[in-house]
Amino acid sequence: MMRLHLGCGQRYLKGYVNIDFPASEHSVQDRSVADLHADILTLNYPGYSVEEVRLHHVFEHFPRAIACALVSSWHSWLMQEGILRIEVPDLRRMACIVLRPFASFRMRAIAERHLFGSHEAKWAVHCEGYTPRSLAVLLESYGFDVIRTRKNQWKETYNFETIARKGRASLSREDCVRITEEYLSNYLLDESEGELRLMGIWMEAYKRQLDLSWAGDG
Repeated sequence: MMRLHLGCGQRYLKGYVNIDFPASEHSVQDRSVADLHADILTLNYPGYSVEEVRLHHVFEHFPRAIACALVSSWHSWLMQEGILRIEVPDLRRMACIVLRPFASFRMRAIAERHLFGSHEAKWAVHCEGYTPRSLAVLLESYGFDVIRTRKNQWKETYNFETIARKGRASLSREDCVRITEEYLSNYLLDESEGELRLMGIWMEAYKRQLDLSWAGDG
């Protein structure tokens, strides 16, 4: 069994396969510690072959439908009771800083950067914001059991890490498609023609990513 550290940056974790873009794809990072250079979106591992998938300040960079496809795929890679660890900015706590009446412009600017990304590269943009509850809802939709949430602070930013375990039930591709349609329907304003077309676009993006990373039913 292997443990994967996706989007490792300059943080090397012993006992993991540390994976990241090559240094040439980074903007301020001056060296690479990765064991493997790859685009996370192109990774594919056999079913039940991975013990743990771990990401720190990477998951928020994926659009919502792509994030759903990645969670689906990681579920298919993981062994029974395998672990998924995701750390992201804390949307609620950072938004409180933005909305604080007497916060300085600098404090609000840092909070906005932490929520929306640093914007110095095409990938340095955050596509989604999470709270401990909203991330738990997403993971639990795909059969993960949240076992721990750890909040942390770094300089003037607030974050949290969710640690989840893959449940015993296996999910087929069809199961994941159904789950995703149900999950994404929460983001529709209504069931008008335009909103349903939007859902269709989201699901097309989801299925394209699933074609790349899904381990297969087994």
